[in-house]
Amino acid sequence: MACKIKICGLTNREDMEFIAKTGADYGGVLVEIEQSPRSNTLDHALDICVNPPLPIAAVTLDKSVADNLRIAEALPAAALQLHGHESPRAVEEIKQQITCEVWKALHIPVGESAGMVSAESLIQHIMEYKNAGADRIIFDASAIVQGKRMLGGTGKTVDWDLACEVRNQALLPILLAGGLNPDNAVQAFITVQPYGLDVASGVELCKGKKDPDKVLALIARIREYEQNVRTSTSGQIC
Repeated sequence: MACKIKICGLTNREDMEFIAKTGADYGGVLVEIEQSPRSNTLDHALDICVNPPLPIAAVTLDKSVADNLRIAEALPAAALQLHGHESPRAVEEIKQQITCEVWKALHIPVGESAGMVSAESLIQHIMEYKNAGADRIIFDASAIVQGKRMLGGTGKTVDWDLACEVRNQALLPILLAGGLNPDNAVQAFITVQPYGLDVASGVELCKGKKDPDKVLALIARIREYEQNVRTSTSGQIC
């Protein structure tokens, strides 16, 4: 299975064009998320997303249905990624009124909150969002950072075994996020076997600026693993 790679947290056109040239499948642009250093105003997002060189996911957090519609209609996005506590009802309302895909993030607590979410509850949530019209699900980490609960952007990995258990029973494609970098991306993909990997802080020079060497390394290692699998499979005698 080919691994889709999404490089998220883009804040400038240079990084967007670079990740497209190096083989990323999606870029992610955070829009109007005040608490994130990787966020963009809508005007800036429009500037960097003109004629995007690869499919873009516009990422929002706990916005109203009206605000999500405003952002989705303004940007040339392939997907609207709802990364907060948006309800299935909100997903349904949004899906009925936009032409791009709708992706929904589900957060797996890590650190001192690990174990708060069961596989059964995650599977139930996925079913509810699928019935509401969601096209893909993102698993990301939820952690307390400096006394505040953060939904993504923590640099922490989720429980891959739990993610794999849920992925095996999920009826929607799963993108795995949370603490991924060039050193652990291949193992994350082997363990969870998701539709794709969603990477942000693990390929940065600093918050909001991508490190070309890290981006190249991560993509190269994933593609090398895929090639090795294809070569091994093609050499088997049936």
